[in-house]
Amino acid sequence: MKELVYLGWFLILLCIPRGSLAQETSSDSSEAILVIYRKPHLNFTAFRIYGDETILIPDVKANSYYLIKRKPGRIFLKTEGSVLRNLAEKREYSLTLEAGKTYYLEAILEYQFLLTSLHLVKRSEVDGAEAIRKMKGIMIDVKQPMP
Repeated sequence: MKELVYLGWFLILLCIPRGSLAQETSSDSSEAILVIYRKPHLNFTAFRIYGDETILIPDVKANSYYLIKRKPGRIFLKTEGSVLRNLAEKREYSLTLEAGKTYYLEAILEYQFLLTSLHLVKRSEVDGAEAIRKMKGIMIDVKQPMP
């Protein structure tokens, strides 16, 4: 009898919707969504990410994702070391965001001799959603249109 009760609770728990990216990314079709994430990894250098010359993410944390809502259009992203700037290489990217779409960028650290850089690599929606499933999420709402 106990086993049936446990099985019943287990089935109920399976049916309860969990906080998912689909709920977080549900927005009106006039916005674009950019998800930047970093998998669990050791980090010896702190990095920040700029969006159109303003700091979007002051410190990119491992095992976290940042959900950024903003107006569609071109965005210029830059990664930069925030602690050991002389030992961290700056990288610049541009991306055109379309209304109603979600874009996934994985932040990957690259270690070189005396130099570290943070690369942003575009991932598919399926791969990105799977990667962030168990990560801590932070939402950033950028309302003003970017040039």
